[in-house]
Amino acid sequence: MKKIFAGILVLLCIISFIGCSTPVSGTVSQEEYEQVVSERDALKKQLEELQKNGEVSTDAIADDQTIADDETQFAGKFDEEIVLSQLKVTEHKFFGKYSTAYFMAVDNNSEFNLEISVSAKFYNAANELIGAKDMSEYAFEKGTSTLISFYLDEEYSYVEYEISVAEEDYYKCVVSDLSYESVAAKDKEILSVTNNGEYAAEFVEVYALFFMGDNVVGCTSNYFTDDDSEIKPGKTITKEMDCYEEYDSVQFFFTGRR
Repeated sequence: MKKIFAGILVLLCIISFIGCSTPVSGTVSQEEYEQVVSERDALKKQLEELQKNGEVSTDAIADDQTIADDETQFAGKFDEEIVLSQLKVTEHKFFGKYSTAYFMAVDNNSEFNLEISVSAKFYNAANELIGAKDMSEYAFEKGTSTLISFYLDEEYSYVEYEISVAEEDYYKCVVSDLSYESVAAKDKEILSVTNNGEYAAEFVEVYALFFMGDNVVGCTSNYFTDDDSEIKPGKTITKEMDCYEEYDSVQFFFTGRR
């Protein structure tokens, strides 16, 4: 109903502009002039009926316009707090024979390509601080996932972390241009990564987390690049991703830029 009211106001403005002038020969005929005046009077009557019945008010229309103006002003505007609320974080602990690690799988569900930084503090069971690490990733493309990895010298009990993000304004994102195929083999996955984009993808690195059930049993990473540190458009690079523990699933995370 408010939209109808707003429409009526607009029509009234247009019609009044036309109807307030005496018809001029060669522009508006007497018949057209009378029709416009008639339509104006009919719309005025309809407007008066709506206001009389309390169905709409000029205040309501003003509120609607304010909301519309706010939506236009803030649509697409980067807000760190809002973007942070749109990230999904999945934490994984890893206590291996030869290494200890903490992984954060982060899904970028925002509408922005990001730079992401994580600061983490690690504590033992006695609440003693035993480690402090920082890591950043660039060209974190919207609609993709990335892996934040921290390796430590000793086992930890819990982690406190802070995430900060900024809109990526330097690097171009390439992850959505990449596709992959993986073949399981003895103690490894044989991974083939293809660049389906129009431009070379630079510094493409793949992280792999190997799982037995819900537990991480192995982790590795590898660069999928040629001698120019790129995957050229239409090219495929194949490498091995090793895991010497028994696993039943694997997750891959990609980084890269141009």
